[in-house]
Amino acid sequence: MARVDSRCCARHGPRNRRRPVPSLDHEAPLVLLREEPTLAATVLRDLLGVELPAFATAELTDAGFTQVVPAELRADLVVELRGGPPDRAPVMGIIVERQRARDDDKEYAWPLYLAALRARLRCPACLVVVATDDAVARWAARPMAFQPGAPFVPLVLGPDRVPRLAPEQAVQEPWLALLAALVHGNRPDGADAVRAACAALSALPASQASLCYDLIYASLNEVARRVLEDEMQTGKYEYQSEFARRYFGEGREQGREQGRVEGAEVGRQEGARAMVLALAERHGPLADDLRLRIAGCTDLDVLRALALDLARASDAAAVAALLARL
Repeated sequence: MARVDSRCCARHGPRNRRRPVPSLDHEAPLVLLREEPTLAATVLRDLLGVELPAFATAELTDAGFTQVVPAELRADLVVELRGGPPDRAPVMGIIVERQRARDDDKEYAWPLYLAALRARLRCPACLVVVATDDAVARWAARPMAFQPGAPFVPLVLGPDRVPRLAPEQAVQEPWLALLAALVHGNRPDGADAVRAACAALSALPASQASLCYDLIYASLNEVARRVLEDEMQTGKYEYQSEFARRYFGEGREQGREQGRVEGAEVGRQEGARAMVLALAERHGPLADDLRLRIAGCTDLDVLRALALDLARASDAAAVAALLARL
């Protein structure tokens, strides 16, 4: 499946107000869509009931909407559905916005995103808001004043729209299972959604599986993380992903020597370093100095942020430039 790199950076709102740098929790659903852009089509068709035109590929595209005024508006993610050869013309544009809190500026930015993308692609377009909080989902779904008699109403993917998949179904639809884990992981009985997603990781390539596991783990609160760690450590549950077993397994080994708390932290660091190494080697073997840089990094937040950047690296030169920052 053809893909192109998306350009993701700090954004300026309609009033040129600088936004905070997105957190890993904010980015997690977006990373899933970058890894598998057809998930955007699945969400529209299967979860939101939108009828889609026939298409051959789903590809990431530029998420910026530059205006005459001195401000840049940038959506979180934009996916193009394209027809088949020979022209592969766009047949629908999909804007995806991850929303964690109410932001009244979006009432003015979102219609502009949609109009700009429709004009750029010369085809239908839609805007999907991903909101894992019920109250935020209700706020985003309300009709927004646009013109008399014609309000703007975004499509909203809230918790009630994302099904919890059984393990056997999750393996058949791994990307939907991963999205369900991000949405439901901290909710009542959310551990079942996380277990199903972890089982589904076996259906993905190792580099994608390791990244997706870390995204799931990062999205969980401390209580949910502790439940899964306790289940694994007491033998009640074994993760299906080889990376997941290593991620915690090394923590257990260290825990026997240094204590459970310190060992778990060391295990997470080792798992994160293994994830960074796997992502870095997707474009070829690494020089020894770059391997040493990875091995010497103990900052878990730095490693997780680096993993996100490496997942989007297009070649070995980009990988080397990213690792040189360590």
